[in-house]
Amino acid sequence: MEDSNEEIEPCRSIGPHELDVVKSQAVIKLSPVQLPAHFKRLECNTNLNLPPLNWLTTSHSSHGLHQALYQSAGFASFRLGQMFPDCVGEVDVVSDAENIKQLLKLPYSAQSAISMVVHKVGNTLLLDEFDIQKYLLRKADDDWKWLRTFILEHILTYGDKRPNYCLKERSREALQTKNLLSKFLYHSLKQNAGDPEVPYEMTPTPTQLTSRRQGLPITGPVLPEPKIEENVPDPKSSHAFNRNVVWTFEDIRMLIGTDMPIFGGPNRPCISLRLRDAAQPINVLTGIDYWLDNLMCNVPEVVMCYHLDGIVQKYEIIKTEDLPYLENSQFSPQVVRNVAQNILAFLKANATKAGHTYWLFKGRNDDVVKLYDLTTLCQSQSEKNESSPPQQQVNPFTVPVGMLLYSVARNMKNSLPKISPKAAGNIRALLDNCIKLLPKEQYPQIVSSSHYILSDLHVPAGIDPKAPKFEELDSDEQSLYDDDEEDDEDYDDELLDYPSDKNYQSTEQGGGRANVAVRHICDALRDFKSNAKKSQPAPLLANTSERCSISLEHISAGLSCLQYFNGSQEEKLKETETHAKQEEKRRILHEEQNPNMAKPFSAIPLPYEQLKQTQQQPQPSPVNTKKSKAKGNKSKELAKSPSAGSNQHLSAKFNTQHFGSWNVHLKLLLLEKACLTFATLAEHFYETHSYGSTLRSIELACRCQQVLNKYMANVVSQQSCLLGRAGDCFFQMSKHWEAIDEYVLQYEEVDGPMRTINDELTMELDGEEEEVLPTLAPLKNVEQVMLLSCKCYEQALEHAKKAESNELLRRLGNVRNELGLKYMYWAQEEYSDMMKKKEETKASEDSSPTSEPLYVKLTVNSYDCLRRGIEAFTAVQDNVNLAFLYCNMGRFMRLRAHLTMPNESAIALDTQKVFYNEAFNYYEKAKDCLDTRKANAELWDLVHWELSTATFTLAKQLQDYSAADKSTLVEASKEVLELLQKSLKLCDVEHAGARQVLYSFRSGLIHKRIASFHYAQLRSYGNCEFSQLPKSTLQLCKFHYEKATQILEALKEVGDLLVVQLERISLHEFLAELSTHPAQKIKQMQAALDICLQCQVIFKHVIDTNQVAQNDDEFAGHLTLFESRLQNALKTLTKLLLTGKDPKQLSKLYKRMYMETLTGKQGTGAQKAAAAGVEHLHTLLARLRTMCDTQLASD
Repeated sequence: MEDSNEEIEPCRSIGPHELDVVKSQAVIKLSPVQLPAHFKRLECNTNLNLPPLNWLTTSHSSHGLHQALYQSAGFASFRLGQMFPDCVGEVDVVSDAENIKQLLKLPYSAQSAISMVVHKVGNTLLLDEFDIQKYLLRKADDDWKWLRTFILEHILTYGDKRPNYCLKERSREALQTKNLLSKFLYHSLKQNAGDPEVPYEMTPTPTQLTSRRQGLPITGPVLPEPKIEENVPDPKSSHAFNRNVVWTFEDIRMLIGTDMPIFGGPNRPCISLRLRDAAQPINVLTGIDYWLDNLMCNVPEVVMCYHLDGIVQKYEIIKTEDLPYLENSQFSPQVVRNVAQNILAFLKANATKAGHTYWLFKGRNDDVVKLYDLTTLCQSQSEKNESSPPQQQVNPFTVPVGMLLYSVARNMKNSLPKISPKAAGNIRALLDNCIKLLPKEQYPQIVSSSHYILSDLHVPAGIDPKAPKFEELDSDEQSLYDDDEEDDEDYDDELLDYPSDKNYQSTEQGGGRANVAVRHICDALRDFKSNAKKSQPAPLLANTSERCSISLEHISAGLSCLQYFNGSQEEKLKETETHAKQEEKRRILHEEQNPNMAKPFSAIPLPYEQLKQTQQQPQPSPVNTKKSKAKGNKSKELAKSPSAGSNQHLSAKFNTQHFGSWNVHLKLLLLEKACLTFATLAEHFYETHSYGSTLRSIELACRCQQVLNKYMANVVSQQSCLLGRAGDCFFQMSKHWEAIDEYVLQYEEVDGPMRTINDELTMELDGEEEEVLPTLAPLKNVEQVMLLSCKCYEQALEHAKKAESNELLRRLGNVRNELGLKYMYWAQEEYSDMMKKKEETKASEDSSPTSEPLYVKLTVNSYDCLRRGIEAFTAVQDNVNLAFLYCNMGRFMRLRAHLTMPNESAIALDTQKVFYNEAFNYYEKAKDCLDTRKANAELWDLVHWELSTATFTLAKQLQDYSAADKSTLVEASKEVLELLQKSLKLCDVEHAGARQVLYSFRSGLIHKRIASFHYAQLRSYGNCEFSQLPKSTLQLCKFHYEKATQILEALKEVGDLLVVQLERISLHEFLAELSTHPAQKIKQMQAALDICLQCQVIFKHVIDTNQVAQNDDEFAGHLTLFESRLQNALKTLTKLLLTGKDPKQLSKLYKRMYMETLTGKQGTGAQKAAAAGVEHLHTLLARLRTMCDTQLASD
């Protein structure tokens, strides 16, 4: 027997036809048979009835021929889905190739029966043959009783006639035909002696393009795998297809398993073999069968071997594209294509509920293909038979479907580099259905894992809680649920309008009514067309709050499943560990009893390690890294988002942990996810100013962290980030104290998921949290809230790294500063209240305090907070904030200078000077930190203002309350003058700003005080002559009075301006008294009169603005004094001019003016209200000025 493929004649019984192109492509996903079997052509008259020597062998050299005909695939779609979860959702159908062929032959096989179960997983339909006789009628009565009852009562009984429901031909003739075909295939297999390699060069064919299934990429922590017995309804079946193929037929993609033998030779590397009885013509169903088999495997040719009673007669070869046109077996590829599309559309339009089991059934000679929802039937039967045992009513496909949904979802989650909202929506839909199908009491591992994946979908492991970025919907993204909608619209009508009868020219051989069932499907599709909306899952689009809430719900549900874990796993693990320890003891004992002695003439191997490997792998050994952490998923999330690579490395670290059971493993995964979710939710609440809710989330996140620390050592702690944010919350509460009641209610508000997680944490920690965590419950005491903020920052610093500690120190220093200021203000208020009470109870001697006053404690606390704040900002070298703290410390020293301690009757002026000097030092330090005004103009101006205020205040204190004796009076006066001049220099009137007016007013007051100081010096000379007064002092006094007058008049500060004018009048009166020459006296008094007349502007402004208060006694006193000084000036001038020379007759003028003042006084009265006095003086000065102007005009 020699290979002579070139001598095979082409088939001559192919009718004329036009080439009908069919789009078909097959890509092998996995094939145990790597190469086509080497074809050996049998000689004529070879007796196939005799079995060859290699018949039914299962060796590798048999190329899988042993299972091509005899083994049933069972529920193959479940095994295929578990093997290739990446295909589920991407293809339209997953099934055994035989099932696909049976459906596609439907128009030509009216007498055949169809019984298949259909399941929907995503957008993929799982089709499996459902042999009624095998799975129901031959089973025990208690197995699937509800389904057996339904089938016997409604399906298999039609009157008195019981139809044949056997799906497969089991006659003796059919079995003999199968045996003969099997022997023929083994006869045609050439055995290679010696070299196992194929003796001819194989050309690359599509069949050889095998893509073996690879392991899932580990982008997350390891999750439990479904058990083998849970994956399929028939776990005892272990059929493995020779080829697992993704077949694209027109626009339909299918994942199929096929066992068709493929042979090859030198000239034809890829052919299929068929054995035909030469005495019988080929049937149309057989032709379709051959054609579909070749399309499914991309086989270009089929070799027909004709025999008579098992004796080989001849060979013919036919191209695959010519098979539809063989004589007596013609069929239309277009019809088959339309059937495929119609059936797929029919199933997708009706089998719409994921997780439901549908039954596609057609009895022999039936005109209609029916689809039943077995899940709904099972539920209705359960309601009717509530007394029946649960196992009799359980759908046997529920668990395998749920497991497949879980596997597909997990594969999508782990394999996609970036999970889009559409993909996340698809995964969510798969897992939601999985959770509905699987009872958590029986499958807690899978249900808990599903909840974990769902929580991770909503809050991915790599997000940054401070700025979570979630994938947005992209219109170009494709979903595994998406169909090509545009294509559907294009060919919808074409599919539903069935082709003309010319396509059925050969259907009479199939029974004459072949197209009735398909036409019924088309009619049903017309009814469903308007209502069959695509049930696409909604994309996962939600805001941060919704995502976190849903994630917590799944975490809570996952933790609730942990109670259903049994102790069998732990017991098995303990047994394994015990067995391993015993084996180790035996090994040690054996080595001790049989020492490994050196053998003569045998070299002793010296262990060594390559230097390059040591240099390339400086990481610690797996034993050391084994304890590094899951927490890494959030290891730096509050600071920055980790990269994908670090996330994978982190997951790998988590996977190295050995916790003893899935119970602990899944619990830690869920709590780790809860920690990240609570941290993200806390950041969201913080952004929305819900500080009470933020503290609740942070507290739960910290407790989750503690549980992780309990089980896993050397965890990268996140408490620095969490406690730091808690400190921020307490600080913000103190700034928004009016809403503290709302914050307390937010903290106390706990929903169901939070309560469940909190209960789990409480059970795990068992009181350990009190030793580490501070209480995060907000209190209705602003001091305690701020102290809690400091405590959180301090504890955060204990866990923080160096890079994070600087920011925490800044925030701590800020809170210390604010708390120090509050203590300062509280101390000031408390001191003021105490002094008022002390004055009120001054008469009674019973008010002797027995304890330290509260303001003393507040003062000490204020100083301590400000000092520690300075230390914090000094540590981080934050000069701007440090300058601010120094400024506040200077303000504190000024306050302290005016506080009387309990053991003091009154604070000494020297003590005040000490504290003010301390304040000056702090202000100078603040300016040194800023260096120049350009560094921070606003803060620089603040420090400058505070320094100016402190200097001016001390100068006032020394000037007003100095009790220096004569020996130190000169030095004290000099010090006062220096302080006033320094304060004047610090008045920044050049830079425009909010304080420019204040600086101007202060400068006017300083000029007044300096002038008063010089006036006091002039008076200190006693009753000397005018010529003996120091002219410099007199000039400075007049200069500063004039400057004060200009400034205060420009600012319209009438009260202070009137005082300045009165002092100026007093100065000229004093000079007049010291003058010895009458002309000098007249000159000084005329100057005083001019100043009096200038005061008309003051009174006019008071009248215009109505500034005088009814109870302003001081201003009223100044008005009375002014009127008296005016009368005194006129009276004095009149006397002086009457006794001396008066060439201009001014004495008469002054006399009339004096009389005018007296006349006005009679109408006013000394006790008249200040407002009336202002009006009187304004009118009086106007009349006096008019009299003066008239006299000057006449002269």
